[in-house]
Formats: sequence, C-alpha cells, structure tokens
Amino acid sequence: MVEKRREVGQVRVRGTQDGLVLQLPAGVPLPMLLSQVRSSIDGARDFFRDGELIVDYGGREPNLEEIVALQHLLSDRGVRLRAVTSSVPEHRELLRSWGFHPLRLVDREDGPSPVRPLPSPGGVPAEGEHLALYVRRTLRSGMSISSDGDLVIVGDVNPGAEVYAAGDVLVWGVLRGTVHAGMHGNHDAMIAALRLMPTQLRIGSLVARAPDSGRALLEQPALARVLDGSIVVEPWRTDRRH
Repeated sequence: MVEKRREVGQVRVRGTQDGLVLQLPAGVPLPMLLSQVRSSIDGARDFFRDGELIVDYGGREPNLEEIVALQHLLSDRGVRLRAVTSSVPEHRELLRSWGFHPLRLVDREDGPSPVRPLPSPGGVPAEGEHLALYVRRTLRSGMSISSDGDLVIVGDVNPGAEVYAAGDVLVWGVLRGTVHAGMHGNHDAMIAALRLMPTQLRIGSLVARAPDSGRALLEQPALARVLDGSIVVEPWRTDRRH
C-alpha cells in the first residue's frame, strides 16, 4: 500500500494531559490555516461544542492577528480558546508579552505522556494500567486525532481521517482511514476495530499491506498486531491478551 504524502502541513488535534491541543503547521498562510481549522471543527461540531482547545504553534511563528482570528473562529463555534503555546522559547516569550501564559506540553521526543485515565473497577487505577484518550464521535475526512497514550474511538473513522496513538487504538465502529498505533516505536501496540478496512495501517515502524484474508475477516471484529516482525490481521477475540 502506498503511503500518502501531503505537500502542505495540516492542522491536527491531539490529546495531552493538559487537554485537547490544536497543533498548527508551519508554512501555511493564514487563509488556508483558518480554512483547515474551520473544516476540523465543523466536521465534528458535537465533539468540540462547549469544549476548549489549546493552540500549539509548534515551530510556527505566532502572530497576534492570527490568534485573534482563531479565537473568533473558535468562539463562533462554541469552543473556548484555553491557552496558546509554542515549542520555541523565543516564541513563548513573545506570547507572554501579549498576555498569554504558554503551557509546557510534552513533545513526542520526550516520550509518551498520560492523557486520560480509564480507571479500574472501583475508580482506583491498577498497577501498570494504561492511560487513554476517549473519543465518542465519528471522524470525518480531514480530521486527525492523536493520543500520547491509548486511543479509544466510539464511532467510525472515515476515509481521509487519521488517528495516531503511542499505545493501542481501539475503534468501536468501522475503521477506513489511516491508523498508526505505537507511534513512538512501540511494536507491542495493537489496532482493533469492529470492522477493519484502513487506508493505511501502521504499528511502530511497520506498515501493513492490504490484508488478503478475504472479505469475511473484515466483516467481523478484527485485530492487527505485530508477530515475528510483521503485522498480522486476525479475528478480534476478547478472551485473548496480546
């Protein structure tokens, strides 16, 4: 399967321990940037409505006019701009001079950070229990969700949507988009869906070919994992641990 390559950066939404982060690409002009943000929010209004977002400039140079435009765009859609931050120290100082208080977000190269706990029965996390971002929403084309832990999606992942997780990806629906589990190089991660039909499937550094198991396998719950250095797709059985 051929990997898609984009010529321009894309707005992405990722989960962190501080909340949902709107990650802005560098080198994208303001009109295109606003169009991407508008499409991401409008494509999942119920998911974002009455919520809040942290805008992360990453390596993009902050611009006050741009921030005001983003704030108005989000506000018009019922989303509160919680904070504006950057990974560049000079840009963080610039944001402070404008009255913002940049947050310290954990970058991918710093390793996984917790996102949201899924507590064990009784509300007490068990030893070694994973943390996860829980999304109750169908992801449409152009949407991108990233989690620094596991990612659980209750809904479909449509073609053109992208999901990334440092840990496992579980989709309680049809997975037709691009999916990458173990994005920090974790080959023990797995991908499971009620119907597994991804445009592209990756675990760690491995990229899967289109499964040739036949239509029957794809029409039942399926699980992808790494076995002997290759990604295998097999029926998803809840009585088996990977």
